[in-house]
Amino acid sequence: MSANQQPTRLRMTFRGESFRAQGVVPVSMLAAKLQALQNVLYHAAAAVVSDKAPRRGPWQNRYRGSAELLFEAAHHSELSVEMELPHDTYLAEDFEIGQEALSLVFELGHVLQAEMPSLDELDLGRDERNYLLRAFEGLLPSTLDDYEIELENCSPARHPKVKLSPAMRRVVRSLLQREPLLAAEPVTLVGELVKIHVGVGPELIAIRQRGVEIPCYYPDGLRDQIANLMAGSLVEVTGWATLDNEGRVKSVEDILEVETVSTDPIRLSRFEHGGVRYNLRKPLVVNIEYTDGLWVYHNESFNLWGYGDRREDALADLHGNFAYVWKEFAEENDDVLDSKAKAIKGLLLETALKT
Repeated sequence: MSANQQPTRLRMTFRGESFRAQGVVPVSMLAAKLQALQNVLYHAAAAVVSDKAPRRGPWQNRYRGSAELLFEAAHHSELSVEMELPHDTYLAEDFEIGQEALSLVFELGHVLQAEMPSLDELDLGRDERNYLLRAFEGLLPSTLDDYEIELENCSPARHPKVKLSPAMRRVVRSLLQREPLLAAEPVTLVGELVKIHVGVGPELIAIRQRGVEIPCYYPDGLRDQIANLMAGSLVEVTGWATLDNEGRVKSVEDILEVETVSTDPIRLSRFEHGGVRYNLRKPLVVNIEYTDGLWVYHNESFNLWGYGDRREDALADLHGNFAYVWKEFAEENDDVLDSKAKAIKGLLLETALKT
């Protein structure tokens, strides 16, 4: 039996100050978010049919006929990518599964936009909920990013638009952390990934931090993310840990979150500190390093540095140091500045506007 229904078209649009220059979006970011959207739809399809089979290996193949996205068009004024769900399928059931999966994705998105989100109205089992939340998290911008993604069901328009933001990612993380397995605060570790067990026991990864190898055990709902990690990469693991007598982490007994840590440069369009905002005429490229347990954000042209044990702390320090550099150089008289300081002052005045 063949189902030839009206095509269902999705549009993903990137918006934000980081892309101010004619909608320029890094290819790596575009590819990652397209893959994440596809992953969310596969998990949604498995949820709507109540598939209890382990999601191991190429499990997504079971849902390609119903939920595999097909590229249709791209627009560049603001980068938008349009995709379609399968509609000319051999089985009418495949078409219906795809439509229900899409509805579930939008329903989840709207729940996560609420002031006090509750997943009870979605009527999902615990495993299905966690699969979807973790997949959805990969679609969202990082909590430190300066952009949003708009997801629209544009033909036929059956769902209101969903704005995927850094704030929504914080909501997802809070939902995933509401059921602690150990009577301890979750810890966050960053280290080199040196071991991955997928499909063999015990189900764990190991990271090396400051010369010490730390085993980290993961639940079945994280299997997809674990399988896509690459040995030798820098990863951040958050979970419930056991400590030694000196308070150091011996192991992570249950991973709540795991992600590859990017040290790619970021582009900042503004700085804020002490109630003062500095808008940049064009985004400033800031390099990122992680050395001996310390995050370092820097731009040497502006003599700008930020340090911290966490990325958030290093970024906050960077904002504070920009304000310091502005005061010391941009607001100083030329007659007390040497040639290097004058060059920095010129760059600051050319690039930033204090408000």
